[in-house]
Amino acid sequence: MGKNDNPKKTYEAIIDSIKTDIMSGKIKPGQKLPPERELARKFNVSRTSIREALRTLEILGVIKSVQGSGNYITGDVEKSLIESMSMMFLLQQIDSLEFYQFREALELKAAMLAVQNIDDEKIMKLEKLVSEMAQSEDEATRSALDKQLHDTIAAASNNSMIVQILNILSEVITQDIKQRRSEILSDPDNIKRLQKIHEEMVYGLKQRDSQATYAAFTKHFDLIAEYLRNNRNC
Repeated sequence: MGKNDNPKKTYEAIIDSIKTDIMSGKIKPGQKLPPERELARKFNVSRTSIREALRTLEILGVIKSVQGSGNYITGDVEKSLIESMSMMFLLQQIDSLEFYQFREALELKAAMLAVQNIDDEKIMKLEKLVSEMAQSEDEATRSALDKQLHDTIAAASNNSMIVQILNILSEVITQDIKQRRSEILSDPDNIKRLQKIHEEMVYGLKQRDSQATYAAFTKHFDLIAEYLRNNRNC
């Protein structure tokens, strides 16, 4: 590779090298990368090109630059996924209904896995959350409890990839979730419907009943989808 090669090719070469080193066990998350001058010698490029490549890797969440210390492998790709999906959402390349349909597919799978894997401690936590939701008259509190309930069920799936992607989706559409939930719950009947559905979800999981759990989750997302379809062009 020559000195005049563009930064994109440098970035690709460094990515490939890092992937190879990770697979071989030479470098691990948290490990420090060699100094810029060593990377420049290794790839036979200028230090300017190396800096450009490192900036790209930092944006992608592959590395973290620590002032005065150096560059470290982080593997924080969640950061880049949140940024890219946020832009897609803001530019309306994916609308609210499509996001919720994707979230529904993941949550349904997480719930089915949770039926098999959930323990008594998480069941007790879920029962406490739905009880607090029923007693609370504050929308912000109910919203926070709702998120905890869904997060707890996802965690009970014991599938870290599903949990991570659901976290990304929630981060991407945090404001949209708040707005939609506020609008849906402006109708007192919807508050009662959602509370009953959440109780059915928890009951299904407590009984380790996959059919009951699936039915409750489907009701939950049908309620949201119904609202989104009716307001899609608003």
